[in-house]
Amino acid sequence: MGKSEDIEYLSFRIIDENVDLKNYNVHERLIVKKLIHTTGDFDFAKNTVFSNDAIEKAFQAFESNTPIVCDTTMVKAGITKRYLDVVNIKTYCFINYKIVTKKANMSNNTRAETAIDYCKKKFNNAIFAIGNAPTALNKLLELYSNGEINPILVIGLPVGFVGAEESKKRLMTYNKLSYITNIGPKGGSACAATVINGLITIFKDHLKKK
Repeated sequence: MGKSEDIEYLSFRIIDENVDLKNYNVHERLIVKKLIHTTGDFDFAKNTVFSNDAIEKAFQAFESNTPIVCDTTMVKAGITKRYLDVVNIKTYCFINYKIVTKKANMSNNTRAETAIDYCKKKFNNAIFAIGNAPTALNKLLELYSNGEINPILVIGLPVGFVGAEESKKRLMTYNKLSYITNIGPKGGSACAATVINGLITIFKDHLKKK
């Protein structure tokens, strides 16, 4: 093992010694461990929430080379390229598109929610990785409720004290929507990217066992 692998191994051992993950299945445990490793926050061991089919939907998405739409460039940058190459998936973020900025200014909406609205036709069945803006998650759920978009999987981890916790609670009310999220205001771009990286890691192991 290299130095980075040694550090991760030791970190995971410390995590195992300090938290009880028995309520999660084997795949979910890896995602939770990675979130704790990324944040240094043991609270993710009790606050991370998976829909029943989240891992299965991730596998289906990777098998069909489903694109990933990110709410911020930081989420997009945090998803490891060599992992993406394994599943031949592209990532997108529209928050800095000129047309999005123009529409946001005209409508007095945030660029994050305008970017989600902008991509609804071309990326109807994408994976959505939201790690910053609760307005983006709320817009996605609004579009889903209206039948305008049907995400294959939502990584809903917006961060902050204004609207983030509420948007995640709203996400968890959709029984037919597949998601990975958490309870409370914690989250962030690094968390959303970590979940995607973790899911691809699990999928790589799944392919090896086939």
